[in-house]
Amino acid sequence: MRLKKITAVFLCIITLAGLTACGKRPVIEPADGWYTVWAAAPEAAELSEIPRNPLLSGNTCRQQVRASLGGDKIKLTFSNEYGSGNLVIESVHIAHLVSAGSPAIDTATDTAVTFSGSSGTTVKGGSSVTSDEISFAFEAMDMLSVTVKFGDVPNVPSCHKNASCTTWVVSGDRVSDQTFTTMGLMSSYYFLSRIDTYALAGTETLVCFGDSVTGGAGSSYNGFDSYPEALAKILNSDPKTENISVVGASVSELGLFSEGSSSAKRRFENDVLNMPGVHSVMLLIGGDDIKSAQYDISSEMADAYKDLTEACHRRGITVYAGTIPPFEGNTLYYSELHEKIRKSVNEFIMSADSGFDGFVDFATILCRAENDSKLQSDYDSGDSLHPNAAGYEAMAKAAAEMLNEKMSEDEE
Repeated sequence: MRLKKITAVFLCIITLAGLTACGKRPVIEPADGWYTVWAAAPEAAELSEIPRNPLLSGNTCRQQVRASLGGDKIKLTFSNEYGSGNLVIESVHIAHLVSAGSPAIDTATDTAVTFSGSSGTTVKGGSSVTSDEISFAFEAMDMLSVTVKFGDVPNVPSCHKNASCTTWVVSGDRVSDQTFTTMGLMSSYYFLSRIDTYALAGTETLVCFGDSVTGGAGSSYNGFDSYPEALAKILNSDPKTENISVVGASVSELGLFSEGSSSAKRRFENDVLNMPGVHSVMLLIGGDDIKSAQYDISSEMADAYKDLTEACHRRGITVYAGTIPPFEGNTLYYSELHEKIRKSVNEFIMSADSGFDGFVDFATILCRAENDSKLQSDYDSGDSLHPNAAGYEAMAKAAAEMLNEKMSEDEE
C-alpha cells in the first residue's frame, strides 16, 4: 500500500497533465523567446474581398500594421489556410511606414525578408510558412509596411476580411517603391497572419479573442483604434505593463456554437493557444450566438466558455472575459429573449462559478444610465451594436485598470 501511494505521488509530480489532475495549473516560466506583436486571423475571402484591378497574382501588395511591442528581430508568418492551390511568394520587404493610411515608406528602413535563405517561397494550400529571423529595428506602436510581390495566387485567397485600414495593390514588382500613385484600394489583409519579435524574459503576449467588436468594426478607418490597439497604447505608456504585447484575434460573427471558420472552438488552437509567447487571453464572444438563438442558450454558452477557459488553464494561460455589450436598437440582434440571454450570460461571466481569472464589465461601461440594454449615444458607431472609437477607448481603459489591479494583487 505504501509503495502504491509513493508511486501515485511520483507520477503526479513528473507528469505535466498530472499538474491539473492534482489541482494545480501549469506555470509559464519567464523566458527569452519569440512573442507575437501583431496578428490577423485568416479567413476565406469572399468575392468583394478579392482584388480585381489589379489582381494579386503577379503583382505587388503593400499592407500596413502597427506593432504592439518593439524589437530588433522579426519573423513574418503567411497563411494559405483556405487556398485550394499553392501560393507563390516571390519576394517580401518590410519597412517603416511614414504615416498610417498612406503607402509611403521610409526607404532607409526597407529590408528584404527571406525564407530558408531564399527571397521567396511556395505555401501549399491549407498550410502556412514563417520567414527566417530578420534583423529589423522598430519600437512599440510603430507603423510598419509589409510589401509582397506575388506569383500565382489561389482563386480564393486567405485574408482577414475586415482590417479597418487600407491595403494597396499595384501592378508589377514594386516591393521597394517609396510610394504608389496608381493602385487598387482594399480593406483586407492578404495572407499575412502574424508578426513575432524576439524579446527578453518578462515579456508577455495578451491575445484579445472575439468577434467584430474585438476587430474594431465601427472604429475610425485607418485610425488603428480598436479596443485591443487602444489597450496596447495604454499598457505601453506604463512602465509596469510596457512588456505586454496586445494582439487581436478577431473574426466577424465568431461564435461559441458557429460552424466552419467562424467557430471559436475550431479556431482557438491556432488563433490563441499556439500564439508565440501567449500568457493571457481576453475573451469577448457570444453576441453572434445570441443573435441566432431561438431559446434560452445561456447555460450552453456558460459551458462553452468553461471549455475555452479549461483549454487555456491546462497550458498555464490566464483567462479574462468581457461582458457582452448591449445591442437594443439593432433589429438583427435584439429581442426580449436575446436580451434575457445576454444579461444571464453576463451574470455568469462576473460570477465566481465562471472559472475566469478576471473580467471587465464592458456592458456597464458602454450602456446608457437610463437603459442598460442600449449603447450610450456617445459610444455608438451608428448601428446600436458596435462602439465607435470613443467606446473602444473606454473599453481599453477599463481593461487596463483590471490588468493593473490583478498585477497589484499578485504582488501582495
